[in-house]
Amino acid sequence: MRAHYWEDRAESPGAGLGNGTRGFRGTGPPGDSAVPAEALGLAGDSDRDSDRDTRLFPRAIEGDGDGFEFAMFLSVPKGHLRCLCQLGPFLEGHPGLAHGGAIATLIDTSLGTLALAVAGRVVTANLSIDYVAPVPLRSVLLLQAFLQRRQGRKLFLGCDLWDAEGTTLHAKATGLFIQQDVPKEPAQGGDSAR
Repeated sequence: MRAHYWEDRAESPGAGLGNGTRGFRGTGPPGDSAVPAEALGLAGDSDRDSDRDTRLFPRAIEGDGDGFEFAMFLSVPKGHLRCLCQLGPFLEGHPGLAHGGAIATLIDTSLGTLALAVAGRVVTANLSIDYVAPVPLRSVLLLQAFLQRRQGRKLFLGCDLWDAEGTTLHAKATGLFIQQDVPKEPAQGGDSAR
């Protein structure tokens, strides 16, 4: 099991974020303010789901603080997500700076989590990122994602990636996500196979 920053805190990180807002810890166990991974179709860290090992890609680096460290706070009614994050040394591009691909992964994961919570099964169709300022490794960042509009199965989302103080914009992004059909169950019993 991976340790998560907010699990050791007595207070809830989602407290004070407004009515209908819940925190999401990626693949960690659900708490009072956490959206359970099962609710978003991201189960896989529990023993009972060991045969269906699905998890968020950024949780693939096992060492504490070496890769992606993040906590997400989700408001489905408002179509908003906030992600407090820190990128570790395994995500280095130029010396001392986060790799652009790591930033893209963080953005895609955040927008995808919001789209998944709003519409169920989704896939990324388009992701456009403007890198505005370099991100120093181990700096604390705030990603603010939002649903711009929905047209049928298409979800248009956007996000801004800021430093923790909200003074430096590091990246802006837009994404198009497509809602997928629920997989059809195979016919059960009877003479349907003939």
